[in-house]
Amino acid sequence: MSDLAIAGGSRVVTEGMHRPWPEIRPEDREAVTAVLDRGTLFGPTAPEIAALERDWAAYLGRNHCVATNSGTAALHCALAAVGVRPGDEVIVPAFTFVATALSVLHQGARPVFCDVDPRTFNLDPGRVEELVTDRTTAIMPVHLHGLPADMDEILAIAERNGLAVVEDAAQAHGATYRGRKVGTLGACAGFSLNTTKTLPGGEGGLFVTDDEDAWLVARRLSNFGEDVPPAGADAFRPYLAHGIGWMYRSHELPAAFARSQLRRLDGYVETARRNASILTEGLRDLPGLVPPYVPNDRTHTFHKYRLRLDPEALGLEGRVGRVEFRDRMLRALRAEGVEAVLWQFVPLPALPVFRRAEATTWHPRIADEPAPWRPEDHPVAVEVLETSIVVGSERYPLAVQDATLMERYVDAFAKVLGDLDALLAAPYEPIVHPV
Repeated sequence: MSDLAIAGGSRVVTEGMHRPWPEIRPEDREAVTAVLDRGTLFGPTAPEIAALERDWAAYLGRNHCVATNSGTAALHCALAAVGVRPGDEVIVPAFTFVATALSVLHQGARPVFCDVDPRTFNLDPGRVEELVTDRTTAIMPVHLHGLPADMDEILAIAERNGLAVVEDAAQAHGATYRGRKVGTLGACAGFSLNTTKTLPGGEGGLFVTDDEDAWLVARRLSNFGEDVPPAGADAFRPYLAHGIGWMYRSHELPAAFARSQLRRLDGYVETARRNASILTEGLRDLPGLVPPYVPNDRTHTFHKYRLRLDPEALGLEGRVGRVEFRDRMLRALRAEGVEAVLWQFVPLPALPVFRRAEATTWHPRIADEPAPWRPEDHPVAVEVLETSIVVGSERYPLAVQDATLMERYVDAFAKVLGDLDALLAAPYEPIVHPV
């Protein structure tokens, strides 16, 4: 009999080995309690929000920051700040979180999906220029999973074509590209402070730029179209809207929590990189596994550790399809106690919101049927999602785990791959993802 956990054997990773995220320490509680004691809980110039903007701008070395209520809002502000207008086109990767492309729709523009690089999973610069039209105004590369995109190539394309570059750095706090932090490479950038991120605030976002005009546009957009001067004891808010604005403001409690977490950000990034190194060293020689690729000119923060699976390298061609093998591996590893997950099932062009947009308008009636999508238009994104899993989860990311847990993870992979017959003999239930 097999000793795999899915066949009734003992699991490799025992209960209680995982550490949950976010890590909440006494100083985090004190920071939040201080806000409650102060009694100022909101406002565009509230003290914690203003301090977070200063802290994050200083951390990156950028001139300006606007704190928002989400990373999506920060990206919307960035697109407005670089001059994207309704009817324009913005090139975005086919593989990312939906917020990247939705922020384009929020500005009334059209996302144009570009396939990704098979090794980095980021926007493939070799495919970008063919998508540029007379309506293209910006490119939005995503530093997916914490790995910086190929920014020099993307910036060169943008310069040749007169386009702006907005960085989606939602997952990449602290990552560097050729010695520079992400968020400092394009005209503007947006970060997320969602609880799952390496810099958590519960919810929230951060817009950054060096351009004062862009900063003013973003600040107006995030606060009802107003210019709000710093508040003083006898200052009155003028409520003078200069243009269309949203209520994208941050809040004092999340800002205070994020400021406290920021003091430990670099430590969390180093822990994630150490744990990723342990995984890569232990998994790279196991057949059928392809660890993440990191070019020498950049640092990866491993917000997510995406591992490619290759059933053909295991001699399983004809015995199991790549999606079934992915699902079987995922369930077997989870049974062994490994926090392994799927993050995104299909490329963004497959989502009904974007297929409806192609068929009708960007704000369709609910009855409008989505148009078919063509997987062959973005084959790399399709293949990556069908042949990979993420090691670590949003509740238990690499950034806060002990090294001994990573060693157990390696043991679990070796155990599962060492009994392929039992793996394929287990009952199979597909992980359903309707398109």
